[in-house]
Amino acid sequence: MALNRRAENTTIPAPYLFPPSGTFDGNDGSWSTFVINIGDNGSNGSDAGTTGQNFKVHISTSGQMVWIPLEASWCTEPDQSTCAEHRGVQIFDSKQSLGFDSQKTQNWTQLGLYSLQQPPILQDLQYTPESNPNGSYGLTTVGLGIDSKFSPQFGSILVAGINTEDFFMGSFGLSDTAFTLANKPYSTFLADYSGNSLIPSLSYGYTAGAQYRNSGVPGNLVFGGYDQSRCRTGITIPMPGNSNSSLIAGVQSILVIPEPSVDSNQYSMTSSGFLALIDSTLPYLWLPQSVCDKFADRFQLTWDNDTELYLVNDTSHAHNQQQNATVSFTIGATAASGSDATSIVLPYAAFDLQMGFPIFTNSSRRYFPIKRSPGPYILGRAFLQETYLIVNYENFTFTVAPATFSNPMPSSHLVPIYSNAFPSPQPSGSSTPLPKKPSSLGAGVIAGIAIGAAVAILLIIGIICYFVWRHKQKQNELLKKYAIDTLTAGEQVKERRISELASNPPGSPPPRFSSNGGYWDPVTGTEKFPPAPILEIPLQELESPPEVPELESQPSSTSPGQRSSVHEYFDVNLSRRRREARGEAEQSLGDPPVHELHGDDSGFIVEGQHFEPVVRRARASGSMSPSAMTPGAMTPGAESPGQVTPVTEGQARPRITRARGSGSMSPMAMSPRVLSPGDVDENMDITTAAGGARGSESLSPTRTTPSTTTPRVEEQGQETNRQENT
Repeated sequence: MALNRRAENTTIPAPYLFPPSGTFDGNDGSWSTFVINIGDNGSNGSDAGTTGQNFKVHISTSGQMVWIPLEASWCTEPDQSTCAEHRGVQIFDSKQSLGFDSQKTQNWTQLGLYSLQQPPILQDLQYTPESNPNGSYGLTTVGLGIDSKFSPQFGSILVAGINTEDFFMGSFGLSDTAFTLANKPYSTFLADYSGNSLIPSLSYGYTAGAQYRNSGVPGNLVFGGYDQSRCRTGITIPMPGNSNSSLIAGVQSILVIPEPSVDSNQYSMTSSGFLALIDSTLPYLWLPQSVCDKFADRFQLTWDNDTELYLVNDTSHAHNQQQNATVSFTIGATAASGSDATSIVLPYAAFDLQMGFPIFTNSSRRYFPIKRSPGPYILGRAFLQETYLIVNYENFTFTVAPATFSNPMPSSHLVPIYSNAFPSPQPSGSSTPLPKKPSSLGAGVIAGIAIGAAVAILLIIGIICYFVWRHKQKQNELLKKYAIDTLTAGEQVKERRISELASNPPGSPPPRFSSNGGYWDPVTGTEKFPPAPILEIPLQELESPPEVPELESQPSSTSPGQRSSVHEYFDVNLSRRRREARGEAEQSLGDPPVHELHGDDSGFIVEGQHFEPVVRRARASGSMSPSAMTPGAMTPGAESPGQVTPVTEGQARPRITRARGSGSMSPMAMSPRVLSPGDVDENMDITTAAGGARGSESLSPTRTTPSTTTPRVEEQGQETNRQENT
């Protein structure tokens, strides 16, 4: 049947899941099989779906046609019917058929007897012991599954009937390459299936299944897509070319990894990588001789020259089960290690196979499915027990992925593979969400779109960043506009951090407050000082020292209305001392108020010069030695503090040093001095010494000349006392 042009439509067909037979069959192992029907007459009458002959077959990923068993004279073990059943021949006309019978098929077109066209790589390996086996070729109807009116069927499919011992069961080819017979090409079943727009594309997904998993996990075959529930992510490999759709992959390494509790080492079976064809036609792995030798050593295999098989005896089998090793194949697009790859891991059970009739006539034997090859190399059906293949002939790629197993197995999740010629609406009859149609744009266009999208994203980010920055700038401008600067805000004061006051950046104005207590006036450019507060001096600090009873003389004969010159001296100089104290308080801003007067022990300062106290000789009493300056007899009747006792001639005047901050006098600081009438002068002055302890004053006469008391002086003294008392 020729490949027909697709009809223009807007409906995409759904992928088709080819159901397996549910049994594991074969003389070279237990393999999941699929059922096909041959020769149905296509009747819609009462016999519809009953005229086709059913066969269990294996899947051949490189096969170009359908092979079905014919009745064979050698198939007699244990009997013909049982042997035919083992070959996959099903019941027909209510009895066990011995093989395909073309005489009972109305639409069979015989083409002749020709050499059996094996996959090209098998011809190179000269696999068949029988030289150049023949096949009976013809055209007939082929359907999927047991014959029924619902079975997908196609007419004029090339079919070959076989009776050679080299191929015990029939096979169903999945190649897209047309088979040429007598110079005439014949399309394959998959090509016709896709050409009639019954599946999304010329593609399939397949895994061989594993009898050793979960008491038997059947194979999986999807036309026009794959079953996502049966595979993980793998590696996609390009086919050799548009005219060569062989599934050639790179075997980068093979590792044997025993159970870690038994042996923690890993053993490499390869010294370098090699290319191999993935083909499920036969179970064997054709490998280099050196690789086979390492396998034989690690798994204790025995080479059999007659069958050219590696056999496993009971002892080796027990050893291999105890090792429980896995074999890991690293598969990539090339044989070079380091490139993108995926790992396909097979347990020992995947290689624990049984070979039966007709290879071994009496009983089956265990064998290890590897074969020596000088090249080319093949990864056969045993490899596909743990591998899921996704083949896309339209894009000339295939994917090798690890198969997944769970208990129980998940429900099917079919994913279509779209044809480049189809639009991409929702396919009919599909309950599975479908991915988008693969892009047919060139790599340069895709790269340009990706770069443009990246530039657009960066531009958007830049615009957002600009508006954020602009917003912050406006906020800063508003803050600066309404901020208060203490340098220009007049009397408004703004607290500043120490770091702001301690540093003077270039071009900054002078500090607002100086260390001298002043502040900087930006208008006049000068330093000004605030008016000093008038500190109130306690009265007891400025009053004359209290009279000492011990030094008090007899009451003066002066009348109450008159005051002696000594009283006048203290009255006049009391106001002077007050004025001087106020002046000192004004000059020392921030200092605590003065609470006491300087003592005499601080010395005298007159016109900037320092003088020590001088003891003068009284005119009337003569010289006075330092030893005479001792406290005299104390007069009873001490006055109250704050009052001054008049001092008369001949009496000793005490030297009074007042402790700081207290109004009491220290007796140890008092030394008498005898004053004569000529010792007191109206110009007598009191010098405030600053050389002593802070806050103390020393009162010392600097000059003594005779003077008489006048009424004017007496009145001034009385007025001063009245003001002070007030």
